[in-house]
Formats: sequence, structure tokens, C-alpha cells
Amino acid sequence: MNKKISLGLCISLIIIAVAATFAATMVVSKQIFSNIISNISQRSQTYESVDEISKIISNYYYGSVDDQSKLNASLAEGYVNGLSEGSNIYLSSAEYSAYTAKLEGGVSGIGVETAYNYQTGQFVITYVYEGSPAEKAGLKAKDAITAIDNTAVTMSNYISMRDLLYGSRLSTVTVEYERNGETKVVEPMLGFSIPSVSSRLIGNVGYIKISGFYKNTAEEFKAAAEKLIEQGAESMIFDVRNTSDGSIDYAARTIDVIVPAISDNIAVAKDKNGNVYKKKIYTAENSSITMPFIVLINNYTSGPAELFACDLRDISQAQLVGTKTAGIGTMQELFPLEDGGAVLLTVALIEPRAGEAAVYDGVGIEPTVEVTLNSGDPLNIDLLAQDEDNQLSTAVNMLAA
Repeated sequence: MNKKISLGLCISLIIIAVAATFAATMVVSKQIFSNIISNISQRSQTYESVDEISKIISNYYYGSVDDQSKLNASLAEGYVNGLSEGSNIYLSSAEYSAYTAKLEGGVSGIGVETAYNYQTGQFVITYVYEGSPAEKAGLKAKDAITAIDNTAVTMSNYISMRDLLYGSRLSTVTVEYERNGETKVVEPMLGFSIPSVSSRLIGNVGYIKISGFYKNTAEEFKAAAEKLIEQGAESMIFDVRNTSDGSIDYAARTIDVIVPAISDNIAVAKDKNGNVYKKKIYTAENSSITMPFIVLINNYTSGPAELFACDLRDISQAQLVGTKTAGIGTMQELFPLEDGGAVLLTVALIEPRAGEAAVYDGVGIEPTVEVTLNSGDPLNIDLLAQDEDNQLSTAVNMLAA
């Protein structure tokens, strides 16, 4: 049976509904307002601290403040360094340009790989790239570099000296080196694009070393693999020991060259709330390498290289030979700043193909076959002869068996 309600009751119900809605809105608004006030309070406290330091410096500092931009950069760097997660970096304008150039084009220099031999006290060339200015100048592997730009290379300065061999500017660098007791001086030019992938054939096993995951890495990797297969490779070793440079995006592209097409994903980036970060769901669609392969890893394998090793293990049943990886399983993103610099900020956790259970951030990836290097410094593997590198020889023997 239908019942009618009076006009007065109807108006009363409307008023109650409006009041309830208003009350709920006020509760939410109060919460938002409280959060805003809290943030403003924190910001105000930060500004007050900086202002206080600025006044102390102005009144009492014995020296003079000649470069305000340097102070601003130091302030920004300190703020970023104070974050709990350690992979966040403030980049100056010059550092930002160098970082993006490296990521988009790889590494440039005279075309050599080097290492410091602590046993002999020599700074040694371990590899010279074909067609590079270094090769044209006559430099060879095992040459000992004694001075760069007329400054002697020592154990304490070899890192800064090594940096002089890299760069994209088209200028020469003076290299003094020793070979068979004879000293020579050459002036190779900088600017040679150094591949992120190098390869060779060991018997019928193809060996590919990846030094970083840059924009051109997937293409270089595919070309190297195809060349090795043409030369008769029946299996592959992918070496990512000491590899940490590059990005997750470019590592995923390289994985795509190797693994078969997958219906869902090979990795997902998730933000602090567990949601997909900016639609970063990585897939595999290209043709795959259909032969046995092994991935070499060690304690200095980190970041993009860890995703590479983890996914190849879980998707293509690759054996991982070496020691446990570093355990850096997050993704960083660049945020440009108005002063020309940028902040490289950790924005997401990487969940590999096998899902949450396979997340390696903070724990690393265990090898399926643990092999500790018998001799030499793990950071200077390139100094070892092939028969001295027992991690590599173990992998070769496993594939040859």
C-alpha cells in the first residue's frame, strides 16, 4: 500500500541530508587542512634553519661568499642526501648534461678499458676497441699507462686520471705508456663512442660482456649475439659482473631480445603505495635466443643488471654463476630543476617476472651455482687471463658438458 508523506517532513529530510553531507565534507576538509598546516610548518622550519645559518655566516664567517650558486647547489645536495634511501642524487647542470648524454648515447672516450693492478703498481690497458682513436694511435692491451696530460699516474690518483680518458669533447689527451721497457707518448682524440657490449667466441661458446644498459645496448647486444651465432656459437655466456650503470627501461629492452614473447610482463615498477608507477609495465615481444646460456654475476652486479639476471633465470631457466648480487631493486627517475640541474630520485620498487616473491631489493640474487673468484680483485676481473677467471671457466665447462 502506498503512503504519502507531508511536505514538512520532506523538507526536514532534505535539510538533514544536506547537513550530513556538509558535516562529512567538513571532516575531510579538516583532515586536509591539518595536513597542509603540517607541511607548511615543516617547510617553515626548514627555511628558518637555513635563514639562521645564512645570518650566522653573514655575521661571523671570516671568508667571503663568492659563489652563491655553489651554496645553493650544496644546499640542494644536502637535502637530497638526507633521504633514507641511498640512491638519490642531486646533479648540477654539468652533471645532469653528462648523465643524460651517457644514458642516451653511452660512454665516449679514446676507446680503451683500463684497470689498476695493485700487485704491480701499474695502470694497465685491458682492452682497446676496434677502430677507436686509441687503436689508431697504437695503444694495445697490457700497455701500462704511466702519465696522462703530463701528470704521473699513481695508486692515489688513478681514478681521476682514468676519467681524463673519457669524454665527448673533440680534443686530444696526452698518454704516456710503457711496453716492453720502452716509453712512448701518443695523443689520441676523445669522442669515440664506446660500445656497452663486447663479445668473443670461446670454442663454441659465445661470450658477451655488458658494461651498462643504455639506449643503444639492446641493439648492440642483438648484433653481437647474431654475429656469434654466425661464427658457430652453440651456447652463450652473458657477463654482468661489476655492471650497475644504465636504466631499468633499457635493461628491459635487452631482456626482450633474449626471452620469448610473454603474454603479460617481464617486470613491473610499483610506487610506495603498491600501485603501478606511471604505467611502467615491461613486456617482451621480440624473437628470442633459443640456446642454453649462463649469466655471470657478482657482489657488484646491481640495479638494471640484477633485473637482467633475475628475469633470465625465471623466464629462460638460465643458470646464474658467481656470487650474490648487490640487492638494488629500485627504479630512479630524473626530475629537472629550474637552475639547470636535476634530482635523480628513487620512485618505485621493481617487481621482476616471478612476482613479489622474487623481489631482490635489499637481499640480492643468489647464484644457482656459487663460484668465488680464486684470485685477483673482483672489481678488476679484466686483469685476469681467461684461465685465471674461474667463474668464467666454470660457466664454459658447464655449457661444454
